[in-house]
Amino acid sequence: MKIELKTSKIPTIIVAAFALTCAPGVPSFAQATPDSSSGLPVKDIEQIMAVQGTVDNGVLDLSIDRNDLQPARGPVYRPIVLTPSFELNGDVFFQPLAGGKAFMNGDLCVKEDETQRFIAALINHGLVWQAYHQHFPSHPQYWFIHFRGKGDPLALARGARAAIDTTSTPLPQSPPPHPSTPLDVERLGDILHASSISVGSDGVVTAWIYRTDRITIDGVVVNPQANISTNVEFKPIGGSNAAVVADFSMTSSEVQKVVDLMFNHHDWAQGCLYNQETDEHPQLFFDHMLNRGNAYELAEQIRQGLNLTAAQ
Repeated sequence: MKIELKTSKIPTIIVAAFALTCAPGVPSFAQATPDSSSGLPVKDIEQIMAVQGTVDNGVLDLSIDRNDLQPARGPVYRPIVLTPSFELNGDVFFQPLAGGKAFMNGDLCVKEDETQRFIAALINHGLVWQAYHQHFPSHPQYWFIHFRGKGDPLALARGARAAIDTTSTPLPQSPPPHPSTPLDVERLGDILHASSISVGSDGVVTAWIYRTDRITIDGVVVNPQANISTNVEFKPIGGSNAAVVADFSMTSSEVQKVVDLMFNHHDWAQGCLYNQETDEHPQLFFDHMLNRGNAYELAEQIRQGLNLTAAQ
């Protein structure tokens, strides 16, 4: 497990990493800087996208907060405020491939009046539009569009940037310079068996728990960091409490077991169940679930759900 405190020193991204004892069977990923990402032209991609990223497990992650959006009141059945640092955001991942090529897999939070021109820009720039959905009912309602591409990484970045430019997303963006959180990040990482965990804006803790099975998209064996694994966000709301969204990554045979445990036995609020990639084998389904309370108790419940999937 790697803990990152995301920084915004430019041009070199510096990641503060801490050596931790991993849970049994969980690999420890060495600290990675952008220039160690297996040949990806990271600085050029960042310049095109106007977003400073981080590299985990050889994959470049460009996180994009919709800081122009007003916070949203979440579902009435589990009231919480959704913010740009917590659920109103997106990520674009670049995985290096042989021959200087790359696989890109991403999504962005969009307003309703942005959806059609965003999709048009993706298609017009040769990218694959994969999904269009909401995560939770909210007021105002926001949407998420998923897309991918394979080929020259700079051409992929230009296409993604062209789509983003159809929205009012503010650019450039970089991680916060001195992130901190009242939550015990190491404890959360240990409970979840997190492959990587980071602190971002507003003290939000984001954890990735990798899938261990072989997933292909458009013939590419996808790195588990490239948006196909379970993602969990913890937003501090006082003391040890947090609003928590778990985005479970599941095959069809895993869905009902996880939903039964989390929804029926642990009282997690149910969000949207959907697939976010096309030409994916086996097909993965993603389920956003929401709860609030003691962050560490909720992390234990999420880990129980993860134990029902092919997760580390």
